[in-house]
Amino acid sequence: MRSMPAVEAGEGGPGRPSPGQLLARLTKMRGPAEARAALPLLPRIAEEFDGDCRVQRAISEIALRGGDAELAAAYAKAAIEPGTGAAGQFLHLAICLIAAGEQREAIAALEDAEAFALKAAGSAAMLAGLYVKVDEHERALAAYERAIELEPRNAKHQFSLAATLRFLGRLAEAERACDRALELDPREYEAYLIRADLRTQTAKDNHIAGMEEVLAAGGAPYLGEVMLCYALAKECEDIGDHPRSFRYLARGARLRRRHLSYDVGRDLALIDELMERFSPGALNPARTPGFASALPVFVLGMPRTGTTLVERILASHTAACSVGESPDFPRMMAELAELHAPGSAKDPRALVDASLGLDMEALGRRYSDSLARRAGDSRRAIDKLPFNYLNVGLIHLALPRATIIHVSRDPVDTCYAIYKTLFQRAYPFSYDLEDLGRYFIAYHRLMEHWHRCLPGRIVRVRYEELVSRPEEESRRLIKACGLSWEAGMRAFHDNPSPSMTASASQVRRPIYRSSVGKWRHYARELEPLLRLLRDAGIAGES
Repeated sequence: MRSMPAVEAGEGGPGRPSPGQLLARLTKMRGPAEARAALPLLPRIAEEFDGDCRVQRAISEIALRGGDAELAAAYAKAAIEPGTGAAGQFLHLAICLIAAGEQREAIAALEDAEAFALKAAGSAAMLAGLYVKVDEHERALAAYERAIELEPRNAKHQFSLAATLRFLGRLAEAERACDRALELDPREYEAYLIRADLRTQTAKDNHIAGMEEVLAAGGAPYLGEVMLCYALAKECEDIGDHPRSFRYLARGARLRRRHLSYDVGRDLALIDELMERFSPGALNPARTPGFASALPVFVLGMPRTGTTLVERILASHTAACSVGESPDFPRMMAELAELHAPGSAKDPRALVDASLGLDMEALGRRYSDSLARRAGDSRRAIDKLPFNYLNVGLIHLALPRATIIHVSRDPVDTCYAIYKTLFQRAYPFSYDLEDLGRYFIAYHRLMEHWHRCLPGRIVRVRYEELVSRPEEESRRLIKACGLSWEAGMRAFHDNPSPSMTASASQVRRPIYRSSVGKWRHYARELEPLLRLLRDAGIAGES
């Protein structure tokens, strides 16, 4: 949109559109590019139509699509009609506040919505989903239960209940909810996937025959077939049928990869760019002082390496909390880079260049302020976004007092664990053994670069050492975070706080070693990956 289109004089007077005419034009602006172009015009429209809740809601939606969540929240507040029972108004406000990082205000908006939202199944389910986003899982549970009460035969509500129970560690209840979802609709394919992961299946008690029947019947959409294959691979591995497990795994991975538009070469070029631009000289904090907050603790590394285990250990300390896999640091970096160099946020390599010119103090302060709003009284807040390994240089410059913990694991165990995990959106390299091997080699080179350029700055922890000497390694990690050991940390797995990662079921168990060396059951099938790692000189690490 070039500018707000003029309309003929209507009931709004000469040169001024009526509210209806304006709304008709606003609702046509669907794309983010149009919305971004309209952002400068929104304050004037808001002022001219002050008091018209429909217009305020429409411009709030445009501001949200345009990427200005704070502006969207302001208009969303203006769109709420006093004394009305419109749940959608409060739910939209909560969506805007969540996008703006205002978690406490978002929770308040959801509380305001409850009296209205719980009257209908759809709005109750939406309320529950938003409660999940602000880590209010018990409230989400109650809202999903209300949705089920209103629509008892809706399989999606049952599945959502199961997913929330899983986050809370109530695994047996989650399995029963998955069973109910699948009884209602055998096409609720994600329920097969999470149910398989809720416990170790046994030869006497598993779901393999039923899932094979569904798969053989055909008719599943491609992603449903993928989910069935991954669920079957997991359950077959549990009962020790490794050849059948890998056949299903390879089938699911091939199908998923065929539906992705992904070029691993672009990611490798980005990593090369990071290593070139973030030289030892560029990483000297004297050239651009950051924000001196000791609140952040970054736990990073490839997925499936034990990052969630480290997070749970640290978060069991009474002075620490976890904010989960927060996208805030890369998101804020991209937003500031876009202001510094317009267009850079759309090009990863241009973003690397732009990021070096940022005001590091401003980036560090903005991130720390967002973290503090979620951390409450905690002295340390743990951000467990694994692929922050791409951002180690910027984290070092923007937050010189932050703790950075790099979790690593045997390369082949790591790659196999990634390959057998169906990720929702991230890690597109994980569905092809050659893509996976090439990416892992590049990641390995990048982490060696960070360690070499920043000696002593990054705390190393090896998964194998952590599970072999859990208390010794845990004490070392706690000390690195500037905290004192607490006896209760030995039972970190009893921590009732929710976990929303791929390891949500495993973190409820005491530390175990059964995952070490599991790839050896599939040495023949993994040979293309092993060859790449051997050629790079990193296949035999332990």
